[in-house]
Amino acid sequence: MKIYPAAQQDLNDIVAYLNTLSPDAAIKYYDRIVEKIGSLAEMPERRPLLKDPQLRLRGYRTLIVDNYMVFYVVKGDTVQIRRILYGKRQYEWML
Repeated sequence: MKIYPAAQQDLNDIVAYLNTLSPDAAIKYYDRIVEKIGSLAEMPERRPLLKDPQLRLRGYRTLIVDNYMVFYVVKGDTVQIRRILYGKRQYEWML
């Protein structure tokens, strides 16, 4: 598992925002996202490639965690976590 710096920053930003609303919720949400990302260690290709032709060609898949989308690519035995973005954002240009 490799978490790219942009994905780590996304996660930090999510937690910082949620912390302003509820510190307890921020911790729980962080744990939930990390747990779901960890689940990709087994069968990471269980999620389909994205429909967008450019992103599909680059091997992007998503894992949904509540309101957020974890964008990742499988390269050999490594799962590369590229971004973690709010699900209603226009994400194509960010990947």
